[in-house]
Amino acid sequence: MPFNPRKWKPAEISVRVDLLNEKAAIDTPHHDLGKQIREENLPLFEKVERGEPLSEGESADYRVLYQSILRGKQSEFKKIDRELTVLTDYMPQQKNNVGTLGIEGSHDHHDASAEANLAALRKDLERMENASGMLASLTRVNAAIAAWKDLDDIILHMATAPQTKSVPRAPEAPADELQAQYEPMMAHFKRAQFEPVNSPAYATEVHAALDRYDAMVVLVQDRIYAHLGPLERSLSGRWGSWRSLAPSLRGVTAHRIPRTPGKDYEN
Repeated sequence: MPFNPRKWKPAEISVRVDLLNEKAAIDTPHHDLGKQIREENLPLFEKVERGEPLSEGESADYRVLYQSILRGKQSEFKKIDRELTVLTDYMPQQKNNVGTLGIEGSHDHHDASAEANLAALRKDLERMENASGMLASLTRVNAAIAAWKDLDDIILHMATAPQTKSVPRAPEAPADELQAQYEPMMAHFKRAQFEPVNSPAYATEVHAALDRYDAMVVLVQDRIYAHLGPLERSLSGRWGSWRSLAPSLRGVTAHRIPRTPGKDYEN
């Protein structure tokens, strides 16, 4: 990491967001976490990976299988994201996106987990901005690193959401600039959940969600760079550095449902 690393440019942020989305949505669940389930349902999973639209029935089957992959690794996820929120038999009277009711069993509820990540992000930014005393510089660095991780955790949760079984979410009134981008992002991800996987409507909603997440990254980056000096920026790293436990994007592509068709999305 160079001394006093520069800000990411908006176009660079968008490319990285697309890769993060694909890493969390497809690459890790299909190829790392769910190898056996993928092999047992290979034609369906490969169809998703190629970006081919699924039918409504295929989408329901895929989302149930996908949910079982995440459920099997839930205890491991909890170790790296303390805001992960497990809910049991959630909203049993509410119609879900696979033709049944509620979300039976105990599952990471991505909506609640992302909301907890947003709350943690807000607190860590405030901790950074209000740091004082002899250890103020150390506090700013640690808070910035935590904020970068909070920011990543939001997309890592919500990228998986359109592939999972879920129920609608009531929007909240934004409390600040961050939430003013977060709420529309959530709304678009939630709409994608109720569209057939990889369909044009699904892709449109995911792309709109990623646009809003891009804006969140810009907001957080601006706040962190406004309060950290050159050495502190070097110690905390930029968004996506190893210091904040950001996932490696090596080998990930975003060719499935690209926001900019024809663009090279190789990492």
